[in-house]
Amino acid sequence: MLRKNELLEIREILLQMKKDILKTLAERIKSNDLTDQREIGDIFDDADLEQTRELNLLLGTRERQKLDQIESALSRMEKGEYGFCEDCEENIPAGRLKAMPFATLCVKCKSERESMEGPNAPIYVEEKG
Repeated sequence: MLRKNELLEIREILLQMKKDILKTLAERIKSNDLTDQREIGDIFDDADLEQTRELNLLLGTRERQKLDQIESALSRMEKGEYGFCEDCEENIPAGRLKAMPFATLCVKCKSERESMEGPNAPIYVEEKG
């Protein structure tokens, strides 16, 4: 079970991650607004702009998923349900939670799930940074 100071430390990590993601998304939206106001360019400019927009869309989706995971972790903290593996219901070690504060599985269950799902399983964002 997590000590109160560990829980507070992890909460601060989650809040900082959330702040960073929201800042990045705001900057990306502002950047997209500026590119929409550009002068008419040639076909290569248009192709480059479209490729950049697609990349931003993909990155935005990944960031939204990560933001959802952060919100879920903060909600579990509020309910007193944070830090327990959703498969085996054992405590997730504090070291894992500090490295990956929105983890919902212990390392053992995560490994078992990955081996059962195989290489074609959907990719879930579960990394810090």
